[in-house]
Amino acid sequence: MKDSRPIAAASIAIALLTLLGCSSNLATTEFTHPQFDFGFVERVAVLPLEDLADDRQAGVRATRVLITELLASGAVDVVEPGEVQAVADRVVRGRGVPSTKEVIELGRELGVQAVMVGSVTQSEVLRSGAVSVPVVTLDLHLLETETGAAVWAVTHTERGSGAAAKWLGTGAEPISATTRKCVQNALRSLFG
Repeated sequence: MKDSRPIAAASIAIALLTLLGCSSNLATTEFTHPQFDFGFVERVAVLPLEDLADDRQAGVRATRVLITELLASGAVDVVEPGEVQAVADRVVRGRGVPSTKEVIELGRELGVQAVMVGSVTQSEVLRSGAVSVPVVTLDLHLLETETGAAVWAVTHTERGSGAAAKWLGTGAEPISATTRKCVQNALRSLFG
């Protein structure tokens, strides 16, 4: 009689690989202005990210992580959030993305070469039966402050551990960890 253990092990391996493959992320959409010299950017202001998700804390959470990751990169200095908010309250007349004129004024008043704006378009835990998978999507734009033009933009979606973690008994990843990975991966196209 033939031993069926190798076939069973192969079937389990294929099932796990298929399951892990199903949790892959959407392709990242990136834009980098071909003529812009990013070496010019030494100091950045990060405006609070707009929260377009059902998670009311997603914008605050992602903004804080974004500031920390920008600082940790060592590539730029980031203006303290309270100072940014105080100036933005005076300069930016509407909600959401500032106008070109407002970006230029923010640059002058804050002494920055660029302003980071964006939104959290998705921040939720998707459930399928007993499996929970956190999903976060960020849309970020870097606007230079001489002309107010966009010089870099990215939309990135990150899926946290879910089904594979459940099978392996490690539990689902918290939404905060998925947010952090999403910010890190989104910034990769900016810092290479």
